[in-house]
Amino acid sequence: MSEKTRISSISRRQFGLTAFGLSALAAGLTACGSSGGGGSEGGAKTLQLVLSGDTNQGGAFAAAAEKYKEITGITIEVVDVPTADIVTKLKNAATANDLPALARVTSIDPLWVNQLQDLSDIAASRGIDQNFLEKSPDGIIPAIPSDLTAVGLFVNKSLFDKAGVSYPTDLEQAWTWDEFVAAVNEVREKAGAKYGFVMDRSGHRLRAMMYEFGSTAFAKEGDKYAADDEAVETLEYFQKINDDQTMPKSVWLSGEDGNAMFKSGQVAAYYSGSWQVADFNKNIKDFEWLSVPLPKKEVSATNLGGGFMVAFKDTGADEEARKFIDWFYEDANYTEFAKLGGYLPVKDLQVEYPFQQASFELYQKQIAGNEAKGDNAIKRVVAEAYAETPFSGDPLREETVKMLSGSQDARTTVDNIVKLYNGA
Repeated sequence: MSEKTRISSISRRQFGLTAFGLSALAAGLTACGSSGGGGSEGGAKTLQLVLSGDTNQGGAFAAAAEKYKEITGITIEVVDVPTADIVTKLKNAATANDLPALARVTSIDPLWVNQLQDLSDIAASRGIDQNFLEKSPDGIIPAIPSDLTAVGLFVNKSLFDKAGVSYPTDLEQAWTWDEFVAAVNEVREKAGAKYGFVMDRSGHRLRAMMYEFGSTAFAKEGDKYAADDEAVETLEYFQKINDDQTMPKSVWLSGEDGNAMFKSGQVAAYYSGSWQVADFNKNIKDFEWLSVPLPKKEVSATNLGGGFMVAFKDTGADEEARKFIDWFYEDANYTEFAKLGGYLPVKDLQVEYPFQQASFELYQKQIAGNEAKGDNAIKRVVAEAYAETPFSGDPLREETVKMLSGSQDARTTVDNIVKLYNGA
């Protein structure tokens, strides 16, 4: 049985679905005649859940919504919008006083952070790991992580094997950064790869590299974000490997898609994260790939991320939204969600994935052995929403792009990042 068939079979058996397509779900919702936070027809409630990327993760949220409807009769309308649009969509909804009942987001907007319900009791009763929960200044839990991600490394195993270059498979054997760069360049030269490796154009990924170099990666000291010499050292190293063709400059300077480059077989390694596993498992057919430990310099480190489940106030479906979130995090339901979508859990559960079990186990080991200094990345997302001087965009990425273009050096880049984080 193929991997694709196995996944399909498991999802049908466990969720009682014949398809997860959002178009079919939307068609079924048309008769409900409701929008916004909630509506009713014949006593059945409809709640909107706005999110991005569910189709890329096997429709795990849509599957959960369908199961919830079967059990309760309440429709959770999954509104899957492009990642680039969700921030604007929720801003506009907040401005128009038309927020949905529910959302799964990767950032918390200061514009609507004070319109979130308190989920403290659900987080406690459902055993969410305290390491991933951040309270607001007034003591509530406004968001519970829906899933956990970690920055990680993929190699094109076929290219490495062709070049006769070895790679580590466990954390104890992890490359140093110099060893990693030497290895991918050897693969590039011997196996005909176009580049040694590619890193997503993201401050989140670059921050993981900073942690590996021993930096706190702009953690707060008191109430101000601060820099250190290790951040400068990281950026100098990053500039060097962009300039010497180890990496393609086009990703960071021109926005070329690193994911597509790796899937085309042009590069030996890809510095990205756990969220790619499901995509690669489904879509890479022309070569073998493998998850391997991240390289290190001073410490073994990664950077955490993920989505957050939130429930908005005064939508007309406040209590119904809380009931869905509570159901979502029940052990059996949440385990099935993690399995189907290829998500790492935010509570103590053993998840047997129907694909790439070794990859997920490696990521969990990388998280457990994380020696990163500085702020907890999950908590930081929530804390930043309440900051007195919130910043916009991704200052780490934006200033690094300026450095790579030659308009400023690494020290100036770090100084500018600190100023932007602190609202200057």
